[in-house]
Amino acid sequence: MDLTKVLLESLGNGGLSQIASSVGMDENKTSSAMGALVPVLLGAMSNNAKSGGAEGLLGALDSDHDGSILDDIGGFLGGNNSSRAANGSGILKHILGDKTETVSSGLAGKLGVDAGAIGKLLPILAPMIMGYLGKQKRSAGNSGFSSDGIGDLLGQLAGGSKQEDDGLDIGDIFDMVGGLAGGNSGGGGLLGGLLKNVLGK
Repeated sequence: MDLTKVLLESLGNGGLSQIASSVGMDENKTSSAMGALVPVLLGAMSNNAKSGGAEGLLGALDSDHDGSILDDIGGFLGGNNSSRAANGSGILKHILGDKTETVSSGLAGKLGVDAGAIGKLLPILAPMIMGYLGKQKRSAGNSGFSSDGIGDLLGQLAGGSKQEDDGLDIGDIFDMVGGLAGGNSGGGGLLGGLLKNVLGK
C-alpha cells in the first residue's frame, strides 16, 4: 500500500495547496517531496521499533494519535503553527534523533528543493503518519500492532510507499543519512534499518 497516496487523498480539496503554501513550495514539488519523505520516516519508525522503541511507539498511538487528524486536515493545517510544529518535532526527535537536519538537507539536495521547505514539511508529515497508524490500530483490532509485529508492519508500509520515480537510489540514501549510522557506511544502526525497510535491500 502506498501511504503517500493515502495521505494525499486525505487532504481533500485545497489541502495540498495549504501545505505547499505553508512550506514555501509549489504543489508539484510538495507532492514529490512527500513521496520521498514518507518512506524514509516509515523506515526510521520501523528501525526504531525494532531497536527497542516498539512499546513507546504503541503507547503514543494509544494516547496521542487516534487518527482524528486525518478527519480534520483543514483544522490541523489551520491550527496553531507553533503547537503543530512542536508536536511534529517531538515525533521526529524520537525517530531521527538529532539527525533531522541531515535528512532534510540530504533530501533537499536530491530533490532539488530548499532544505528549509523540507524542514517545515517533516513536522507536518510526521503527525499525519502517526494519525494514520493510530486509526489503523483501532480499526484493525490491533492486528499487526504488537511489540513484535509493529516493526515489520512499518517496514512493509515503507516499501509500499517507495516511489519509483523520486530519483533516490540506495547510494543516495547512504549519502543522505550516513550520519544516522554514526558515520559507518556499513549499514548498521538506523542507516541499515532505513536501507532495508525503504529499499528492501
